Amino acid sequence: MAIIGERNFQTSNRDEVNIVELIDSSDKLLKFIRANNISSVPLNIKELLEKLDIKLEESDMDNDISGKLVKDGDSDNWKILVNAKHHINRRRYTIIHEVAHFCLHKHRRDIFEDKIFFRGEDSSREEWQANSFASEVLMPEDDFRNQVTFGTTSVGELAKRYGVSTLAIRIRAKNLHMAGHGL
Repeated sequence: MAIIGERNFQTSNRDEVNIVELIDSSDKLLKFIRANNISSVPLNIKELLEKLDIKLEESDMDNDISGKLVKDGDSDNWKILVNAKHHINRRRYTIIHEVAHFCLHKHRRDIFEDKIFFRGEDSSREEWQANSFASEVLMPEDDFRNQVTFGTTSVGELAKRYGVSTLAIRIRAKNLHMAGHGL
């Protein structure tokens, strides 16, 4: 049984589609991950994509393109394309960034192309939301705070734990208003 908000839902194939339609925040996706017994630290991205019914394809792209989320007009199925040339940690972040577009923005258009993350003030609201969502899902706040407070103090060790870059760790810590601990 999956729990989204205050409602309980059976997770048969038919119901999963309905449940997925209700996921419109990182908190709801994290609840979905827990309810479906998907490993969250580090996040089992392959299993998550299977449950969301999103296909994944790694392909060679221009170096400035991180990934794309594309809807097939004939089948209404979604696919994430990720740049195979990028480091595994960047690919993981890109994939969840595209999942964020799927959860938050899929009703707005059928294709999202992401050239770079963390563009600063030039970043659109959609991109800012997708970056924030990806950080929250890949580095869940409870676990992150516990690790920094009681466990791991090395940025590199935290990056390994979550399967992200050290820059992503530093940005997550900053967004959680955490200082010290090498962050």
